[in-house]
Parts: sequence; structure tokens; C-alpha cells
Amino acid sequence: MAEIHSEIRPRLHKRKLMLGVLMLGMSMLCVVMTILFLYVSSTANRRVEEIRRESRESAARRELKVDQLSKQVTVLQHKLDALPDQTADQTADKVKRVVIQDESTVKP
Repeated sequence: MAEIHSEIRPRLHKRKLMLGVLMLGMSMLCVVMTILFLYVSSTANRRVEEIRRESRESAARRELKVDQLSKQVTVLQHKLDALPDQTADQTADKVKRVVIQDESTVKP
């Protein structure tokens, strides 16, 4: 049996081994980056959900306040609608009194 002492074979194995290690390292980097992406995405989704919940609560409070203010405006509108009638009645009563007083002072 003859032995062939060639330096080509060990170098090919060494290159393949280094290439395999490099590929394994890149694969591990991809796995780590995927895990980080999922974690960040999950955290962002939770935060977005919290913001939406806070926004809904704020909108509900705003709606309640708008309802209360609209009721107050309605009450004030009814009062304002009644004011001209009251003012007209009061003015008419005063005019009648003045006319009656004028008639009583003119007759004697």
C-alpha cells in the first residue's frame, strides 16, 4: 500500500469545516434576530393595544362630557326661549300700568 502525502485533502476538509462553521454561525444569527423581532413585535403590539384602550377610554369620557354639556345647553336654550316671552309680558304689564296712570292723571 502506498501512502499519498498530499496537502490538498486536509485543506479541503479544513475549508469545508470553516464554511460549515460560518454557515452555522449565520444560521444562529438569523435565529437570534428572528427571536428579537418577535419579542419587539409582541411588545409593540401590546403597547399599541394599550394606546387603543386608553384612546377608547378617553373617547368615552369625552362623550359623557359632551352629553352633559348638550343637556345643559338644552336647558339653557329653553330658558332663553322663555325669556323673550317673559320680557314681553313684563313690558306689556308696565305699559298697561303707565297707560292706566296716564289716563287717571289726564281725566281730572
